[in-house]
Amino acid sequence: MRYRILPVKNISRIKDAGDALISRSMGMPGMGLIWGPTGYGKTTAATWFINQCHGVYIQAIRLWSPRSMLDAMMRELDLYGKGMNNGQRVEAIIQGLAETGRPLFIDEADYVIDSQRLVDTLRDIHDLSSVPVILISMQGICKKLNRRGMEQFTGRIAQWVEFSGADMEDTQLLADGLCEVKVAEDLLEHLHRIASPKNKQNEVLGSAEIRRVLVGLEQIEQFARSRGLDTISEAQWTRGDDFFKGQAARPVPAGKVASIRSV
Repeated sequence: MRYRILPVKNISRIKDAGDALISRSMGMPGMGLIWGPTGYGKTTAATWFINQCHGVYIQAIRLWSPRSMLDAMMRELDLYGKGMNNGQRVEAIIQGLAETGRPLFIDEADYVIDSQRLVDTLRDIHDLSSVPVILISMQGICKKLNRRGMEQFTGRIAQWVEFSGADMEDTQLLADGLCEVKVAEDLLEHLHRIASPKNKQNEVLGSAEIRRVLVGLEQIEQFARSRGLDTISEAQWTRGDDFFKGQAARPVPAGKVASIRSV
């Protein structure tokens, strides 16, 4: 499989939101929120955009204190904080962000939202530096943001980007752009269906989890290569619904035609 970032819909949405925050009018709020279930490509998409805009990226952890958060920011900004108190650290960070104009990205932002002290500190950094501050989090963060006392913080969030799964158009784009074998449409539809959430009646409820689509495409490519196939259809895929685990396909001996049989 090739490694590259492709313009699936989530990538386009994060770029549009990030560009809007960077180019916003003076005095307008500059916070953004990217959220969605695990496996939907939030961190990958954010990393791509961070590289595009030369952003500052930090990943929150559960045991963060205000001092821990500020130290993480200072390291990424190449600032020296020895001997500073927290107030001086905040001032140094604000100055560093304001001078460079680099957007600040915080992954695993649930851990920040859980602490009012972290929330207040981050709000001050946003207000005084005037750079975009973009939070990346799991699906449950919206419930946390709706609790009492969060109004001043949520009022600063101008861009809300909920990540969705891959539809068939995205799935086709990923297969064409990443796979080094041709995956037929019927096999892609099968993979998309298996990678999508379902109810108790096994009915598809929404778009596919992107991580599972990528794992499935990797399995399909390995399976096809082991049989000397340049193109693979659903009829040639002999592993049924097993796109995410299972025994590796046996290689085809040199000089022999690949046979279609179960592994």
